[in-house]
Amino acid sequence: MYVELDRESDLPLYLQISNQIRQRISAGDLPAGTKLPPERRMAAMLGVNRTTIVSAYRELAADGLVEGHVGRGTVVADPDSDATGAHGTFQIPWNQLFTSTTEVMNDPLLRDTTMISSRSDVISLATGIPSPELYPIELIRSLLDEALHSGGQTLLQHCPTEGYGPLRAALGRWMAVEERPIDPASVLIVAGSQQGLYLLARTLLDPGDLVVIESPTYLGALQVFRAAGARLLPIPIDASGMRVGLLEDLIARRRPKLIYTLPSFQNPSGGTMSFDRRRRLLELAERFRIPIIEDDPYSVLRYEGVPLPTLHALDQRGTVIYLSTLSKILFPGFRIGWIAGPQPVIKRLALMKQIVDLDTNPLAQWAVWALLDRGHLLEHVDELRSIYPYRRDLMLDALNRHCQGLLDWNRPLGGFYIWAHLRDGLRTRDLLPEAARFGVSVAPGESFHPDGEGESTLRLNFTLPAPEDIDEAVRRLAAAISSLRGSRGADDRQLQETATPIV
Repeated sequence: MYVELDRESDLPLYLQISNQIRQRISAGDLPAGTKLPPERRMAAMLGVNRTTIVSAYRELAADGLVEGHVGRGTVVADPDSDATGAHGTFQIPWNQLFTSTTEVMNDPLLRDTTMISSRSDVISLATGIPSPELYPIELIRSLLDEALHSGGQTLLQHCPTEGYGPLRAALGRWMAVEERPIDPASVLIVAGSQQGLYLLARTLLDPGDLVVIESPTYLGALQVFRAAGARLLPIPIDASGMRVGLLEDLIARRRPKLIYTLPSFQNPSGGTMSFDRRRRLLELAERFRIPIIEDDPYSVLRYEGVPLPTLHALDQRGTVIYLSTLSKILFPGFRIGWIAGPQPVIKRLALMKQIVDLDTNPLAQWAVWALLDRGHLLEHVDELRSIYPYRRDLMLDALNRHCQGLLDWNRPLGGFYIWAHLRDGLRTRDLLPEAARFGVSVAPGESFHPDGEGESTLRLNFTLPAPEDIDEAVRRLAAAISSLRGSRGADDRQLQETATPIV
């Protein structure tokens, strides 16, 4: 539950909190029966005193918006049967009108993480974005000035749904294999890879269709596939990516509609699928005629080792639909991504895109084309590949100093993320409020699993925090884990002292 506090405001913090929760209840974002975070947990996440949360909840209770229930905590109250609000004004029963689709976004762990990460006193290791200090702002400003000066009247109008033609061609050259560029007609520009996933799901899936996914996997894909009514078939991963051998045993019996994979520097695990498994997965998909969606935001961010060909590059029979974005190598605000695949698929996706947004920002598309065409994007990627491994190694060194005996972790060869496991059966959901108390946030691994697994896992982003903050962030994380272990040890000792033997 996101709450933003202005600590410089004259309005007391408890009223800021109660007002924002009140607004979300009125908007229908918090339907009747929604459980608000416990007072101590909410206080830890916001970095305030517990009495501040108590006062905020009392304000809401006085207006009849929340109720306290023994064993359930504080929950949003049921609306009156005559559909009137707390002040007697008529209200549309919005909660009865919402579809079930939006429920896939209702992840309390992610809401907690978002709220913690928004605090100014928290160092975020949770957010999956590139470093803002490395954004090429001056270059983009000059390109946009040039675009508006030379072609503003055209670039501020609609462009073809499939995308700005020169950009489609430039991306085809960017993806070229052995100097053979992709046909621009096989490329569709989308508003970021999340829209690309949505279009693919709406175009290729019917409710009840089975989709193979990795476990863990990108949480945005989980949300999209669940919203489409798909059933998910999770395949575990290891250091070499998806365990394709397990899939081979299932695929003939289950006959999935799609296979979704992030083979290079996977989100969240940071792992990479081996070349042999890429070949094996492609052979399976070809044999059983199952399309593969290859989500590939990170493969150009390789810091060491030999680059591996994408599944799309290996594909000889039009089995792979390739999806990528510039959000991870440039910045997320432009919302420029693309899909490359068989032309019949691209044409059908373009029809679906017309329903969603007609076209993607032409001015931003022109700027990205200029970056590609003039070699600026490759120069920027080269800069990232020189800076990010330094930050990765800073975090790995900090983990070695502060987290030995507390965490296990991997060493990714590229991408954004280090994947870690809490020792001794500790749960990340219990760590989040403790980490907030110490001023650090992490992404809970449980949210990336489709099957409730991963309770002890967490994702750490090494690209976002400034180098001087990395050691302090890991030190705070270690302190939070140690504090959680200590509190659990006390609880366990108390349980042992009071437990009655079963005989």
